[in-house]
Amino acid sequence: MTRVVVYSRVSTDGQERDGTSLESQESAGVEYAKRAGWEVVEVIRDTASGFTLDRSGIALLRELMREVRIDVVLAYAVDRLSRNQNHIGVLFDELQNHGIKLEFVTERFEDTATGRFILAARAFVAEVEREKIVERTTRGKTQRAMSGRIPQATGKGIYGYEYDRVTGRRATHPEQAAVVERIFGEFVSGRGVSRIAARLNEDVVPAFGGGRWHPLTVRRILLNETYTGRTVYRRTKVDSVRDPRTGKKHRRVSERSEDEWIEVPDATPRIVLPILFERAQALLNDPERKLRGRPTDRYRLRGRVRCLTCDTPMVGQALMRGRYRYYRCRDTYSKSLGGTCSEKYVPRDLLEAAVFDELVSLLTDPERLRDELGRYVGQSGMDARREDLTKALTRVQEQQKKLTRLFVNGQLPEDMLEVEAGRLLNERRRIEQEIESSPNSQASWSQDEMLAAVPALAEHVANWVGKADDGQLELLLSALEVRVKATRQRAVIELSLPAPESLQNLNLVTIEQTSA
Repeated sequence: MTRVVVYSRVSTDGQERDGTSLESQESAGVEYAKRAGWEVVEVIRDTASGFTLDRSGIALLRELMREVRIDVVLAYAVDRLSRNQNHIGVLFDELQNHGIKLEFVTERFEDTATGRFILAARAFVAEVEREKIVERTTRGKTQRAMSGRIPQATGKGIYGYEYDRVTGRRATHPEQAAVVERIFGEFVSGRGVSRIAARLNEDVVPAFGGGRWHPLTVRRILLNETYTGRTVYRRTKVDSVRDPRTGKKHRRVSERSEDEWIEVPDATPRIVLPILFERAQALLNDPERKLRGRPTDRYRLRGRVRCLTCDTPMVGQALMRGRYRYYRCRDTYSKSLGGTCSEKYVPRDLLEAAVFDELVSLLTDPERLRDELGRYVGQSGMDARREDLTKALTRVQEQQKKLTRLFVNGQLPEDMLEVEAGRLLNERRRIEQEIESSPNSQASWSQDEMLAAVPALAEHVANWVGKADDGQLELLLSALEVRVKATRQRAVIELSLPAPESLQNLNLVTIEQTSA
């Protein structure tokens, strides 16, 4: 029996009201399948925009397609499957490759070139309709902003205010507004964001949502110009950008040029005087303050170190203008903010030297080097150089064949043939002679010779690590999956290394070393 999956999608409340709800789509699809004599093996629902394929329902549908567990995909209409004609084409091609038919309850398309054209045209119309919806929505928000109302019709999300749905404007929240004034006042008086957050927590002042205050929360309030009574629409824009490494799209927020901004008059009451806000910005942007407490040098183990006592990540910290450099546990930053760890600062140079010394010791282990050297020189009966030469010889032979074909087909003059043929012949003879003079690796490396080579190889590895730049050391740390847990007295290094021949029953070995 023909197996069918019924797919339904809505993205707005309006579609629920106009009769294309999930239930109505699903009911129509199941009834359609029954009339056709098909077996409904899966019912998939999506509640998301039709302009993206990043939907849980589409992911499940593709999984069923790959496993060829269905024969037909049935949707209510083309725009329920997608509003993007390119996405329709992608799904249509995937279905065809798996021998699966695509059908719609309200529309009929034959599996022909004409049918595919109609399908693409219908998807294009749905995409145009979406663009029109976006344009109408944007125009409506712009008109709302110009009339003095908040465009998003929400106003939530800003500490110190409440949203008035009747007027479309914000109103001051008295208790929260007093806290905002306190934050600005204490900051311009010389108190740092960490201490401000700590004092608010000590006074049991609830943050937005009832939680605790954090330095970053305080900083965000200090940076928000809305508290001066200014409301700006279209200050930023959001683009969908594809990551070249993963192929996935992500949101990118960037600031528009100031001539694109739309100021919304009288939408937000003033809590902080503009002169006080400007003073706070001057302090936040003070170069001396920006450098305070920040690393002034490279920390090669950053992102790989955790506190051995509480397992909290450790960060780089420079004191006395970079004279002293440390790794410190995040939970020692401010105990008044909830930190409980009592560990002291770990000297950066001492920790990094201990870690890289242990790595060198592991990488130059004689047993491991003998195993790796034996595997290298015995690889397929030839060393790496012989393998490269063999590949080069194959390329030259292919070029000679191609040259002959071009001459036979009349695409290459005889004088050029002589020149190129002579060059390739000389190159081929050179490679063949080098291969002949390079004996089989196993024959040229005895066990004694390999043992004799180990000390030199160990010295080479140690010298390489000692002279490697930061980029090379980062590659080394990543390749070995190095993780470090440390205190001032002790460090534990966890990493993954290929098992030596004596431990071939394991794929990876986790090695734990301790150093003072």
